[in-house]
Amino acid sequence: MIAIDWFVQLLPFAYLLITAGLILGLFKSKNLLRPAVIVVLILQTVKVGLLVFGQYYVWSHNPLSQGLLPPHTPLSYFIGYVGYRFVWPFALSLFIALLFYFVAKIINRRFQNRLFHEDEPGLIFYGIIVVGHPLWLFYVFAILLCAIVFYLLGLIFKKWKFGELFSLRYLWPIAAFLILVFGQTILSWPIINSLKF
Repeated sequence: MIAIDWFVQLLPFAYLLITAGLILGLFKSKNLLRPAVIVVLILQTVKVGLLVFGQYYVWSHNPLSQGLLPPHTPLSYFIGYVGYRFVWPFALSLFIALLFYFVAKIINRRFQNRLFHEDEPGLIFYGIIVVGHPLWLFYVFAILLCAIVFYLLGLIFKKWKFGELFSLRYLWPIAAFLILVFGQTILSWPIINSLKF
């Protein structure tokens, strides 16, 4: 059980390192995104598996909670409990990340690939997966707010003309990094905390 706790507690640090490497790598190579996504998906899947195993282990070794496991209670109770607590947050983040990925690809294709860089949908996917649920909501709204502010500042300081497109390519991983750093503070906000499973 200590190993599971240790693994889960080190994951945010690992995500920070991976995201920092991705940010630095964007300036040099586009080849880092796919491995970063794969590593984060593997780590998230292992985390969910370990948490499910850990929950079963804790309940099965405590006389008070053994009644929550078969044969005293149907297996569906345990599956529902761990599904809601551990699987759903990851599954929802994955679903939302895939949705944003494909919508960004479709919109970009519709605008003749002028809206996003080639790797931007992947960066959106990565950001949503790495910050997880419910922080992905803050992530998306923070990016939209930053885009509006950057656009208005660009217009004010005549960096670009009205209607001109600009890229958020570097903002996606930087925002994910900052949300990972300040995630616990953001999660303490009542509106965000109320969305946790």
